[in-house]
Amino acid sequence: MNRFAWRQHRKQFLIMGVALALFAALVIPTGLHFWHVYQQALTTCKQNPATPSCGDLSGNLLQSNIDQTLLHLLPLSVILLPLVFGMFWGAPLLAKEYAEGTNSLTWTQSVSRRKWLTVKLAWVLFATALFLGAFAALTTWWSKTPNTLNLNRFGVEAFFASQGLVPVAYGLFAVAFGIMFGAWFRKTMVAVGLVLGLFVACTLVTVPNFVRPHYMVPITVTAPMGPNLLDNKIPAGAWTVSRNIVDKNGKTLNSFSPSDMPTQCAQLTQDIRVPDGSRVAKLKASGIDPVDDCLNNAGYHQIGKYQPATRYWDFQRIESGIYLGLAALAVCATYWLVLRRDA
Repeated sequence: MNRFAWRQHRKQFLIMGVALALFAALVIPTGLHFWHVYQQALTTCKQNPATPSCGDLSGNLLQSNIDQTLLHLLPLSVILLPLVFGMFWGAPLLAKEYAEGTNSLTWTQSVSRRKWLTVKLAWVLFATALFLGAFAALTTWWSKTPNTLNLNRFGVEAFFASQGLVPVAYGLFAVAFGIMFGAWFRKTMVAVGLVLGLFVACTLVTVPNFVRPHYMVPITVTAPMGPNLLDNKIPAGAWTVSRNIVDKNGKTLNSFSPSDMPTQCAQLTQDIRVPDGSRVAKLKASGIDPVDDCLNNAGYHQIGKYQPATRYWDFQRIESGIYLGLAALAVCATYWLVLRRDA
């Protein structure tokens, strides 16, 4: 049975192996180039601290069209790769067998349904984990430079979902549900469509926006009204989950316009626009924003919630565990569909 599974899927494995080799041929030289550019910039800034670009390396390095294209498209391709596995490996695995009737032929050749299903699942799921693990490892290594420059691998979806453990969990999730849908509906295109919809709904919409921010209780900080006062209290590399303006009664303001301000503060916003010699203009010229000062006196303040960068791997493990748990449920449902419903 193992030899049969190898012969049946070897073309798929070969195609993915070639894709992995091409991916490595792109990732390794460009990753080395990015790191060399970054180290060279650090050396230059150490020798000449007054160099203008040293004040903002992230805004000055890797800004060419080719570099920017790679920085955006490569992580995106790794995010979508688990979907490719689910659509082209998972969905047809059983649906094609049912459509062609080869499953019945196999079951009459002294091979039990359980063994047939176990071997097929083991080969495809193991190969999925192996290949996606290699893609994720290469991407994580390649992302060392942008991670160091931007300190944003936690809060940016493209960086969180393309590195570490989660690409493997996404792939097993997509493949397991593709197999289940194929066993359920016995039509490959139906299974492909369901995998596509489920993957987009879970990994691109629901989990990153509504579930992931609540894996751990975020840290809350407060700051007076004023530019950068709240940002200065959120450490570098943290994921800012939310930031709001709150009035003196503790009510969060969903929007903030002159109509949401006390009358005297709203009037100041109008007075500032008049370039005369009034007290408001003098305060503005001295660097004090009279509107912020008024709002602070009225009890308004800013509240921010963030997840510190030190929780990155905790979030990776939590999210991977969720998707692996869902994949396990899909595998159990597949066994029930094949062994009980079709018996």
